[in-house]
Amino acid sequence: MTRVCKICMERTGQWDSGSLVEHLRTKHRDERESIETMYPEMVSDVYSGGGDGDDGVGGIGLETDRGGGGDPINSEIAAQTPTNDHMDDAYGKKWYLIGVGGAGNNILDAILLRRDTLEENHEQRAVIWNGGLAGYGSLNTNISELEQTYYAQEEHEYSRNDLLPNCIIGFGKHDYAGAGFRWDLGRDLIEADFEDGANPFKERWDIKQQHLRDSQAIMFVHSVTKGTGCGATPVLAEKIREHVLDDEFVVQKPFFSSIVLPSRGRRYADFGGRAKVNGIVGLTRASKAVDAIIPFDNQRLDSVKSEINPRINRLDEYNPPQYKEINKPLVAFLEAFTMSSVPQFLDREATMSIMGDVFDPADSFRPVQDKYQVDPEREYTPAVILAPVLGRMRADSFDRSKLEILARNALFQNKLAEFDPTTAWGGTFLLYGPNEKMREISQFVNDGVISDILAGDEFLDADAATGSESIDIHVNQLVTPYLDDVFLWGTLWNPKMPPLEEMYEHAQKLKQDGNSEQAENIRDVWSHIEPLFSCLGRDNMP
Repeated sequence: MTRVCKICMERTGQWDSGSLVEHLRTKHRDERESIETMYPEMVSDVYSGGGDGDDGVGGIGLETDRGGGGDPINSEIAAQTPTNDHMDDAYGKKWYLIGVGGAGNNILDAILLRRDTLEENHEQRAVIWNGGLAGYGSLNTNISELEQTYYAQEEHEYSRNDLLPNCIIGFGKHDYAGAGFRWDLGRDLIEADFEDGANPFKERWDIKQQHLRDSQAIMFVHSVTKGTGCGATPVLAEKIREHVLDDEFVVQKPFFSSIVLPSRGRRYADFGGRAKVNGIVGLTRASKAVDAIIPFDNQRLDSVKSEINPRINRLDEYNPPQYKEINKPLVAFLEAFTMSSVPQFLDREATMSIMGDVFDPADSFRPVQDKYQVDPEREYTPAVILAPVLGRMRADSFDRSKLEILARNALFQNKLAEFDPTTAWGGTFLLYGPNEKMREISQFVNDGVISDILAGDEFLDADAATGSESIDIHVNQLVTPYLDDVFLWGTLWNPKMPPLEEMYEHAQKLKQDGNSEQAENIRDVWSHIEPLFSCLGRDNMP
């Protein structure tokens, strides 16, 4: 079929290359604005160096070929890689990741396949995951779900007999068909693993205790819709503190939960009464067991999937079709979070030049806990809710107006959960992009322009705070090679979230009027529920 280039109007027979992408790359590579105007869907392919079948999108941005043209800096970057000794050493790496239940197993698979994709494409950004993961593991009550994972089939080549001791929750206590929607079964099955002095960390699970200790933080990935992720994860967190970590440390290791909330929309409709109960119970029990919760909303993930769309090869082989695309923005968010404190010795070895501000995992939540009202009656200090955003802008130059557009993109179009930014207690933000663009943006960061934008009445509305505490906004910046666009990553602290408010109202009604097992379960954990909701929204900030 004859095609005509919309830029030069040459027909197929006049091209020096066989495909349109190759023609654009060969003849019009220096005319980026023309390509963006005429062929926006092909920009990533043209500048990735791949062929027509390569989507060209990185988890954190367009995977642009910046090594061409004999650039000595990029030639040096391409020539060096991290040493095996550093890659194999868990000490100081950011996360130990544990996927719990079906959703958690799928998301962990997506992360591992993203890591492999970067490695297979010889991307220096593979250091983000190789340098950021101290270790990882998958746990479930459902053997069939585990058997279908990349983690089992390729990462470890586990048979069913291998999975039973290494990855099953409730070994020998059930038929391994899962916990259904019963969060109490998920809780009871994992507690059974520790009965009579048993310790599955030592005796059978493939979760490495020393790597847990060596990591900067532990991240649980799960949903709160069904029984395993909802019921087992809080117990797992408690058992790690009890059986693995040193409780004599003055500063305890931070625990995070990345939680997929029950879906509210028609496409993923599971927001009935049972899902609302599981959601509220899972969130509040996790709030007691971990330090920070990052909630994700499938509808929001679905709405941003075309813009935040990392290349993850073979994901369709291991993630269910309905979740394959919406898990990609979640992976992109966690990749940026991981990049924020990749150990510096790894970065120097890779000469990847991730330069700028880095922050420890605890920096994302400890400033918020300092604001909590002193309440001797409160049963526990609830986890901080970190509402996630990841904005993206394609521009050759930046001014205040464009940075306002980037903030709008992050806090409204590309928020990954439903929340109101004007009700947040503050937030942590990270601006990152290629060196030539960050040089320009850095001045705006250093002059306080970015903070001023985010504090404006359209976004965090900092001047509207009426209590004694201020709305704190922490802005960090990184230069990240091999990106073409500029990104604004962020977590907003303890905002009001409509899905959580709906869960709370449903649970409150059950507690007051219900005469069912669900209602009784809600009454049993109500002392966990109130502390979390007493800290959400600016109305509850001192």
